Amino acid sequence: MNPEERNKQNAIRNRNLFIAAMCALLLAVVFLIVLAVKNSSIKEDLKMLETEKEMQRLDFQAEVDSLIKVHNELKESYGELSLELAEKDSIIQADAVEIKKLLDSQWDYYRIKKKVASLQAISQKYVRQMDSLYTVNRELVAENERIREEYQAEKRQNTNLTRRNDELTDKVNLAATMKIHNLTASAVRFKGNSKEATTDRANRAERIMVDFTVAQNELVEVGTKVFYLRIADPTKMVISKGTGDEYSFATNGGESLQYTERVRINYDGKETSVRAYYVKPSDTEMMPGRYYIDVYEQGGKLIGQTSLELK
Repeated sequence: MNPEERNKQNAIRNRNLFIAAMCALLLAVVFLIVLAVKNSSIKEDLKMLETEKEMQRLDFQAEVDSLIKVHNELKESYGELSLELAEKDSIIQADAVEIKKLLDSQWDYYRIKKKVASLQAISQKYVRQMDSLYTVNRELVAENERIREEYQAEKRQNTNLTRRNDELTDKVNLAATMKIHNLTASAVRFKGNSKEATTDRANRAERIMVDFTVAQNELVEVGTKVFYLRIADPTKMVISKGTGDEYSFATNGGESLQYTERVRINYDGKETSVRAYYVKPSDTEMMPGRYYIDVYEQGGKLIGQTSLELK
């Protein structure tokens, strides 16, 4: 081969190598461009996935926060009634804490979604049970109120009945009290023939005679009845044989009083006349002035008063 043909072939080979190199370079550039575009697209996709993941995480977080807020408000509104579901409340609170930990530490969409769905179901059941408890409690409160009102009405009725019974008892007791009338008192002396004669002279008076009539009363139990006479001299000093208990009686007010004379009668429910005497000591004289006589029945009730004047 002559030199000219060899040079011509070398030129052709060099041109082919250049063209091949340019094509390879062009393919590499295209590949790099395609790779760059694809890598950019992957980055955008990853960025979108991260954004979507964060939005889902925030949505789950908001859902859990909302459930717990509503749950706590519900507990507060029901007050002590919510204590009856304390165990279920603790489950709800524990699940909420677990979901928050999963959201903060790791990402498992389906696991978290399942947990949130479970929490929603438990919360809804809690609400239904609270409503049921509230309804039952309200019915019990209404029933208790009805029973209380009935009890108060019964109590008022019993109080009124007791008061009427007491009033009736008082009336019966009052009606059964011994009553007297025609109560009189006079001073008497003895004449020579031992007959009594009334006098208004203090220096002649030897006795004070008290007469009265016990009224008829079928409500009073028959039998022996006792009457106490209290005679006070003009100085208002009660005349008594002594100051011991044997010369005293108790009034219906609980006061202990000395008496002058005590008289017993056999009462049969019919009108009965009674006469009692106070005999002065033989070595004394009655003082002039007004004497006051009170008559008490055996229960200690004052049933009559009168007086007499001695000159």
